[in-house]
Amino acid sequence: MMKPSRKWNLAEVLRTRGVMILGAALVLSACGSLEEASVPVEQALSTAKQAAACEDCEPGGGGGGGGPVTPHIEFFEGNNASQDSLGKVYLPPNGEFRSYDLTAAGTNIGIPNDEARSMVLRNIPAGTLIVLCDCPHSAEQCLFADWVYYKVRYETIVSKTIGSFEEDLPSSSENLVMGYWQHPWRSGSERVMDGKVSVIQVFAPGVPDEVVSSVGCDY
Repeated sequence: MMKPSRKWNLAEVLRTRGVMILGAALVLSACGSLEEASVPVEQALSTAKQAAACEDCEPGGGGGGGGPVTPHIEFFEGNNASQDSLGKVYLPPNGEFRSYDLTAAGTNIGIPNDEARSMVLRNIPAGTLIVLCDCPHSAEQCLFADWVYYKVRYETIVSKTIGSFEEDLPSSSENLVMGYWQHPWRSGSERVMDGKVSVIQVFAPGVPDEVVSSVGCDY
């Protein structure tokens, strides 16, 4: 004996057809042709790849969407990157160096003389040498000035705060080494580099040792 077929009322028919039509419309609008479908997929993959490769990005990035942080050193007025930001020094191309005399009118980089007490390293690659000195100097003048240097040895430093130029780095920081020299009869026994930075030198990876020695001290 055959079961009587279910009778559909008009409301159910319209509702079912509406769902089918809406589903089809969504599929077509989302996919379209194969060529059209590949565009949003590629965009999504590209966005995901950029996000994975750029975990440390400059907000805004200069173009509104963010981008990789350009290697730089940012100097601060207070210890531990506190108070005002005094400005940034960007890493020169590999094999090159930059030397900035903060006391020279018209040739400085906006960072005031004798103000910096700390700095933050951002994306600084291995082989970089950073030198801070108490007074403008040549290789000979280094003998009469206090200075401190920081050298990245093995791997890129993504972000690190140097809270004071007068304190040794923790012994666990083998990737970043430092050296401090003070003139015995000018400085006494106290380190005096905080708030006394007058020269900033930045040597990118690949600068020969003889060049470093010719423009500064024997770091």
